[in-house]
Amino acid sequence: MWSLFEGTCRSIRNQPVRCPDCSGQIVSSHGHKVCSECGLVMSRDYVDPTFQMGEKVKEGDPTASVYGSLGKRLHIVDGLGSYIDFHKTRYFRDAQGRILRSRRQKQFKRLKTVYSTRIRIGQDEAKYRALRTLNHVSKLLMIHEQVRDRTAYIYQKILDDAKDKISNNILLIAVCLLMAVREFKDSAPITLEEIAEVFERCGHRVSVRSIVREALRLRTITGYSPEIRKPEDYVPRVISMLVNNSQVIKKIESRGWQIIQYENVLRNKMNEIIEMVPASKRGGRNPFIFAVSSAYAGDRIISEEYGKRSVLTQKLTAKATEVAEYSIRDHYGMMKKIIEPLMKATQ
Repeated sequence: MWSLFEGTCRSIRNQPVRCPDCSGQIVSSHGHKVCSECGLVMSRDYVDPTFQMGEKVKEGDPTASVYGSLGKRLHIVDGLGSYIDFHKTRYFRDAQGRILRSRRQKQFKRLKTVYSTRIRIGQDEAKYRALRTLNHVSKLLMIHEQVRDRTAYIYQKILDDAKDKISNNILLIAVCLLMAVREFKDSAPITLEEIAEVFERCGHRVSVRSIVREALRLRTITGYSPEIRKPEDYVPRVISMLVNNSQVIKKIESRGWQIIQYENVLRNKMNEIIEMVPASKRGGRNPFIFAVSSAYAGDRIISEEYGKRSVLTQKLTAKATEVAEYSIRDHYGMMKKIIEPLMKATQ
């Protein structure tokens, strides 16, 4: 998985080719990477988006398929036709590969610049700026291309359905990004606050309140609305943020744990704790903070279960995940009474 903490990103491409539990071979199955021996699910298996013309997507198909015109790319303003040479070429050659003279270089460079901007954009300047912002935001958030393309697809679909009712394209693309990351669940564990923050860093007046308000307005117009996050969607990210913290790593090793072993044990315990606490008891609590608190509670339980000293403190957990320490204390106090049977079973 991956983390947005201190510029650290652990990509799924860097996952070990062998299972950490039984050293079995990792294979792709039903949209996930799983162990062929013990069946341990490692991560989501990303598939590059494909374009389908007239064929309906089958239910349960892991391939991320969208509808689009032939030759059209979702994340930029583009269309049919071809570029002069490659998209980013600034130095031209003839059909035999010989370098053109300086006069021809200047001519083709001017033609390519004009063709690649105003002529291709035409009346879609607002869409162009929104999609350019999306590409910049996607890089800052380190989200997968599949999430970015899904965002662009939702954005263009809403424009087709209610173009005359859209007044702010930047705010709309922010709402579409929220919808996309909610669809991908634990594969894109980005919070609403982070989306608003990164748009502000790009120089746009986008706040949490404005995104929520626009999402509610769009729901009445088009029927689109973001799904509500669950704490289990943030489990991979919370674990990644913890094990990427240098102080946490030192304490894990000093307690006699292997990093991958501690990750697996803590992940299972977090999911067990989250499942024990019913939704009625969580109320309107922040799901990300709830997942962080379950990591702290899970660490205390596994320390008793394995006869080792605990790794996490409330202060260290708050520092590693950038969550207020009093929030962790409050959430843990609520869940402690519910998970008492689990805690007693380890004693």
